[in-house]
Amino acid sequence: MSLPSNVSHRWFLIAVFAAIGMVIAISFVLFSLQPPRAPPTGNLIFTSASIVNGNASFVVQNVSRGPYLYSGFTFRLVVNNFAVGPVALGPNGSATAVQVGTATDRISWIDANRDGAVSVGDSFLVTGDRAPLSSLSDYEFDLQWGSVWAAHVFWSTY
Repeated sequence: MSLPSNVSHRWFLIAVFAAIGMVIAISFVLFSLQPPRAPPTGNLIFTSASIVNGNASFVVQNVSRGPYLYSGFTFRLVVNNFAVGPVALGPNGSATAVQVGTATDRISWIDANRDGAVSVGDSFLVTGDRAPLSSLSDYEFDLQWGSVWAAHVFWSTY
């Protein structure tokens, strides 16, 4: 004697949903047993900015997964929440002028080992246009490789 068709369909649906629940539960348990991943490290890490004669300088402290040729970089400068960029990073020793509001600032990259790549020991200078940076201001410099933010540094001129 066979069961009515609606009863057999009901048991079949119960079995399918139970199997799906078991797969989800087992997946959750296996996923939770994995060790935690190490936090991602930045591709580039800057030292804190130093203010000398009203201008800022900072050095590349660490580079991972490089080398990164300077021509692949763009930067963004933010002054008191007004941003300019992305702007292409200029070659070693050049000063790229950017206009943020009414002030013009200059960004320079000094390639310490002259390899054409942004590497440990290289320095960046952010200066005013033949004058100190704007006083009483908050600054942010972002160096970007491709479409990934590689490094940030913040400082104030208070």
